[in-house]
Amino acid sequence: MDAQDRDRMITVGELSSILAHEIKNPMNSIIINMEVLKNSILELTQGSQSTAAERAKKYVEVIEVEIRRLDKVIKGFLDFAHPSTSTKIKFKLNPLIQEIRDFIQNEMAHKTIDLQLDLAKVSPAILGSPDQIKQALLNLLLNSMQSLPNGGTILIQSIDDHKNAKIIVRDSGVGIEKELLSKIFTPYFTTKAKGSGLGLSIVQRVVQEHNGNVEVKSELGKGTEFTLIFPLVANGGT
Repeated sequence: MDAQDRDRMITVGELSSILAHEIKNPMNSIIINMEVLKNSILELTQGSQSTAAERAKKYVEVIEVEIRRLDKVIKGFLDFAHPSTSTKIKFKLNPLIQEIRDFIQNEMAHKTIDLQLDLAKVSPAILGSPDQIKQALLNLLLNSMQSLPNGGTILIQSIDDHKNAKIIVRDSGVGIEKELLSKIFTPYFTTKAKGSGLGLSIVQRVVQEHNGNVEVKSELGKGTEFTLIFPLVANGGT
């Protein structure tokens, strides 16, 4: 990332933060009142068989879905503009990866995605924020899931090469066009209809804040592989 890219990210982040904060408070109020309205309509239409009652319930449900989607986008803006400043500690990657596997495997199975682990015999350890690394890994897994609309395979590996600790996420998805690879970490760039364009930007920023870097390679029709590389610290076992 060159100086111009960094400046652009800072500027966009600051603007996003201002807009998100201005929208966040009224959004919270809208969500609370939407819940009240939804419950009120359910009470008023309970037992009713009228078409108007069914339409009212349907419209409220659509509004609720869209409001919560917008709230999620706003939270993404805030996360990007103001990352958490967690205290850095030494931790092992294998237990963290296994925890994320347990958290997400039911959703993967529902989407007919086979989530596989291939972990180093002795878990590599790094210095950093487990919560931030979890967020980065979840963002990568979400990205892989979106590339597998008809199911497939996702493999997570941990590697200790005696110098670096690595997490590799490899999927059998649709792949990324070669000319787009240089753009995927750009804030708000997305090829997905429902994407915010912040997921991979957050991944890159988190890894860089841990003195690491991200490598990616992809082939259309065969899948994509992301490698998160961190400085290795001495560990004490699995």
